[in-house]
Parts: sequence; C-alpha cells; structure tokens
Amino acid sequence: MPTRWIIRLETLLSIALVLGLLGALAALAANAMIAFFDTPNGLGIPLRVYDVPTAGMAAQGASVGDVTAEVIVRPDGAAPLAGLLYLLMWGPGAATALLALLTLVRALRRARSGDRALFSAVTAGHLRGLGWILIAGSLASGVLGTAAEVILSSMLLTENYPIYQPSGLLPAGVVAGFAALGVSEIVRRGLALLEEVEATI
Repeated sequence: MPTRWIIRLETLLSIALVLGLLGALAALAANAMIAFFDTPNGLGIPLRVYDVPTAGMAAQGASVGDVTAEVIVRPDGAAPLAGLLYLLMWGPGAATALLALLTLVRALRRARSGDRALFSAVTAGHLRGLGWILIAGSLASGVLGTAAEVILSSMLLTENYPIYQPSGLLPAGVVAGFAALGVSEIVRRGLALLEEVEATI
C-alpha cells in the first residue's frame, strides 16, 4: 500500500508541473510576440539597471546606498535577436525546473507501489538524474542568462555593464543538486547492504 504522503506529494508536484508547463507556454507566446510582432503595452523585456538616482528618497537621518531596479524595455517593432536573447535569459532556468519536477513525479509515481519500490535502484537513478539536472541546468542558466542580459542591455539601454550578478536561484539549485546526488548515494549503499544481509539469511 502506498503511503498517503507519497500520493499527496505526487499530486501536488503533478499540479505544479502542469502549471509550470502552462506558464512556460505563455512565456513562449510572449517571447514570440517580442521577436516577430510589435509588442503591446505591458509586454517587454525585464532588465536590471544600477546607479538609480536616489536624491530625496531617504528620510532625514538616513541615506540610500546602492540601488538596483528592474525596467521593462519594449523594442520598437519586431526584434528577432532581442527575442532570442530574452529566451536565453529565462528558458534554461524554466527547462531545468520542469525537468526536475518531471523527474520527481516519475520517482514518486513508481514509489506508490510500496516501500521496496521507493528504496530501489530505479529511485536512486532518478535522484542521481535529478541532481545532475539541477547542477548542470543551474550553471547553464546562470551563464547563458547573464551573457544574454549583458548583450540585451548593450542593445536596449544607454548604460550597460560588463557583468550582471546571476539570480539567487543558481546557488540554491546547485546545492539542491548535490543534495540529491548525496541522497541517491545513500539509497544505493543502503540497497547494497540490504542485498548482503538478505544473501546471508
């Protein structure tokens, strides 16, 4: 009998996967609008700007330090290159998240048949795959997204910078990936010990 928490977790992650796919399709449609059509109001490319004027912003007795703001830039008319670069800004991260969710859903779906299916070589393989997806995907999305933002800023803004700080999700994804690899190794070694014990009985 599958435990109730596994069923609930699988259901929750399956819903998140479907919603994530719908969100990715909506983002792709917006990306296509930027690349091939004249974008309507409210639709554009989010870019970070620094050195924002802060005169008069702070109250008496306080001062404002470095300021980072996000602006939405709308290219005039169709902009295929800008659309491609914008896709590189968010696409790898979205693909990484969706692949990670899909791997988790597959692992939990198999685990519904019982504890022995949960702690199996297949589950260890799923966890190992999840780890490498998170590590490689986070690093790739960080590098591609940063490079794309640098190029887009030089194209669409009067002030651009040689490098932009990657999203805070990058280190979190890498750490989660290594954690998944660690858990997969624990499961694999536990299975090896269990097989040794069963062989001696």
